[in-house]
Amino acid sequence: MSLPLTQQVNSWVGYGLCYIILSMIYYSNAWNSKSFPMLSTSLFSSNGSMYDQSAVFGTTFQLNQTALNEVGLPHMTGSNVWHNITNNLAIGGLLAHCICFWGPYFRDTFRSARSGTQRDPHWQAMQKYREVPFWWYVCLLVLSFVSGLIVVLKGQTTLPWYSYVVALLLGSFVTPFSQTLYARLGNGIATNQLMKMVGGAIAPGRPVANLYFSMWSHDIITQSVELASDLKVGQYLKIPPRAMFLTQVWGTVLGVAVNYAVMVSIVNSERDTLLSSTGTNVWSGQIVQSLNSDAVTWSLARELYGPDGQYFIVPLSFLIGVVMTVIQWLIWRRWPRIGPVKVDSVILPVIYMYSASMSSGVNSPATSTVLVGIISQYWLRSYHPGWFRKYNYILGGALDGGAQVMIFILSFAVFGASGTPKPFPSWAGNPAQGNVDYCNGNRPLV
Repeated sequence: MSLPLTQQVNSWVGYGLCYIILSMIYYSNAWNSKSFPMLSTSLFSSNGSMYDQSAVFGTTFQLNQTALNEVGLPHMTGSNVWHNITNNLAIGGLLAHCICFWGPYFRDTFRSARSGTQRDPHWQAMQKYREVPFWWYVCLLVLSFVSGLIVVLKGQTTLPWYSYVVALLLGSFVTPFSQTLYARLGNGIATNQLMKMVGGAIAPGRPVANLYFSMWSHDIITQSVELASDLKVGQYLKIPPRAMFLTQVWGTVLGVAVNYAVMVSIVNSERDTLLSSTGTNVWSGQIVQSLNSDAVTWSLARELYGPDGQYFIVPLSFLIGVVMTVIQWLIWRRWPRIGPVKVDSVILPVIYMYSASMSSGVNSPATSTVLVGIISQYWLRSYHPGWFRKYNYILGGALDGGAQVMIFILSFAVFGASGTPKPFPSWAGNPAQGNVDYCNGNRPLV
């Protein structure tokens, strides 16, 4: 309900491609897909069993070449390979799209920032408030940098100190590109695949170091996007910048404690399900499994992603993403519009990202997401603009807030986040066996 129609149409194209491409990959047995689950982010041995990464990396989280020779290289599901390919396609496309299509916007933005003038009426209205002193941000930066450095040096990160600095610099470089996409479309793309690639090159054979490298680097981007988003909301609501800054710091500190407590409770209660390669219709470890799989595979980058590796197409996709967007830009220079479609409204990075959006986990929200987007951003906006302007975003915020509260309550009161689950009675909308949405004829997907 909040994302512009341009972004959503590009995402719908990605959804459609996702259905087609994932089916083609699996049933053509690309990357030996039929030997593994169709949708999973876990790592597997060649015989289809879960990959024994603890035997390869041991308790020191560093590669044991002898053990690797005995256990063999890990294998990914075809859907996970495609997910990694599209991540790199999207990153290359993002950098190229920002430079080719939005280069003038970058230039004008930096000029406005240097001159201290902006045409935005919300920014002009905020000039009556005292701005946050620059030294507040400097102090926060120094405190954060030193805290992170202590973790690197004293924790079991296996990450060299200089890699920590490189990670921060890399994240700082990518941030303006991600910010631009987020500012124009209200949504971004995952760029942490680039960090994992660089981390694998700097610290080969160290999966935990790769996790820390990508975390330090990518969190700069996510925190910057959230910081800018909050400050923009503060402009719209005319909240004094200093009050907004302190609110953000307090919210971050409080969020750390709450998130940690919730995560520990869920992991302790649902550990077996989270370790499962497929999960359930309620709990899925797909995100953390994906992080783990990427860390392991990129720590073996030379063997898996090198010119002789079975997944060489994954790093090569970064260059393919750049080339495809440059070709699109050249077409746009010659033919700005092809039929009813404006060529520059085709955002390839968004299409790439959503073309692998259903590569793992629970995917039932896709259909309702498309329907709500059509009703809100097309039907209501076109045929009931008065109602749309007055109620659309308020209703969207209310639904978001209500959904988050209900998910929190249901997770702990019903779904077993704090211990024993207490399921609802069985009925037609909540069958005792199989999938709640009756997917695959209500049989387990194998």
